[in-house]
Amino acid sequence: MTGAASITGLADHVSAIAGRQIRRVVNGLRLVAGLDRPGVGCTPRTVIWSRGRASLMHYTAGADAGRPAILLVPSLINRSHIWDLRHGDSFVEHLLGAGYDVLCLDWGEPDARDAQNTMSTYVDDYMMAAVAAATRRCGSVPIVIGHCFGGLMALLWAASAEQQPPALITLAAPTNWNEVGPLSWLTRQGRIEPEDVLDETGNVPPAAMLAAFRMIRPLGDVVTYVTLVDRLHDREATQAIWALMVWARGHIPFPGATFVEMIRKLSRENSLTTGKVAFGGRIRELSSVTAPFLNIYGSKDHVAPPESVKPLTGLVGSQKAEQRELNAGHIGLLVGSTMRAKTMPTVIGWLDEVLAQDQTTRFSAPRSNSQKSKRPRVEANGARPKGVTRGSRSR
Repeated sequence: MTGAASITGLADHVSAIAGRQIRRVVNGLRLVAGLDRPGVGCTPRTVIWSRGRASLMHYTAGADAGRPAILLVPSLINRSHIWDLRHGDSFVEHLLGAGYDVLCLDWGEPDARDAQNTMSTYVDDYMMAAVAAATRRCGSVPIVIGHCFGGLMALLWAASAEQQPPALITLAAPTNWNEVGPLSWLTRQGRIEPEDVLDETGNVPPAAMLAAFRMIRPLGDVVTYVTLVDRLHDREATQAIWALMVWARGHIPFPGATFVEMIRKLSRENSLTTGKVAFGGRIRELSSVTAPFLNIYGSKDHVAPPESVKPLTGLVGSQKAEQRELNAGHIGLLVGSTMRAKTMPTVIGWLDEVLAQDQTTRFSAPRSNSQKSKRPRVEANGARPKGVTRGSRSR
């Protein structure tokens, strides 16, 4: 019986290996042939605002009453569908499932017409107009969540706006540029002038941005392909890796004038660490950000390392300013199992706490006998006119 059992066990093992190999071949062939490639950015949406190449998308799935909407702000160098990578692996989808209306800025694909767009163009023009459109659509100022350079855009918008959002969250927003990667080292030391990276359109070409990321992770592509080959037997994993690979290679041009400003002001001057950044003829003070603030960063992030992100928490003027370190990489904060198991519970849990405190404050405040309109003021969602402070800060 022992011999027979061993033979049966061996046969089962061989059969399992054969089945795995067959699945690998089938999944690989279907992927290469384009028969089984995952759809990306598939959550239903409508475009409610546009200007230049930028647009604002609105995703709806029946938001819970009384909750502010959430506006997502992507980085300028990648396509916005990273927030809605694919069904089951979508930041947008999870926020909708938690009962939020969701909006997402799409910066579009810059061309020669956008080469002179400055940081002021994106902060004072596009961001201001997009938030205004979101406010009109949803009835109140949205919560704002930004990733990487999009997080900095959101932060500088909040430092410039007359009214604050109900809450502001940044994910992997580099603040101390002395701690950022090789491209920053080269440009900061003057070995490369930012203008030298611009192409004939006046923008930074996608190939240059890809090269910069390869400087940070030279074996990144190799690791990704090895992982894909190793997981070909798993159709779900194969689709997830493929979708992320396609997005990662889909860099878009970086607006030239903004790039020059970024290198000169944020990298060489390292101005964010002073709490003040001058652009567009104004000085933006991070202490003007008084909305409840959460600074999230990944312990495995090679693009915006923890030491480059941590200082931000102490620079804003929010009474409630907190930070969370997650065991994640730069993009892992937005997609995959890390997003589902770590980022999303952190974001939603923190927002639940903030909104609950806001409700308590609102209903415990003295009521006025005035017969003015009963429509909720923007302040009721945590927004305040610029210059109004919340008193002493607590950490």
